[in-house]
Amino acid sequence: MLLDLREERCPMALLLAKRHAAQVFNEETQHNHQLVIQVVDRSSKQDIVNYLRTQGYTVDCQSTAEHYILTVFNKESE
Repeated sequence: MLLDLREERCPMALLLAKRHAAQVFNEETQHNHQLVIQVVDRSSKQDIVNYLRTQGYTVDCQSTAEHYILTVFNKESE
């Protein structure tokens, strides 16, 4: 699932990422094992990565010329 936060900055980017991760990974009817988040702002990227890692998720970070791509893996998929 893709969450495009390229138009958002912290704290809104972090709040939306928290909410979306909780919805995606807690849906009993869905079997999502990863979430892809796109962000532009470096501080938003760091805040999102730090938060998700403290919650037990695995986060893979990649950067492109235009934005960062964060791939978040569900806790159960490890």
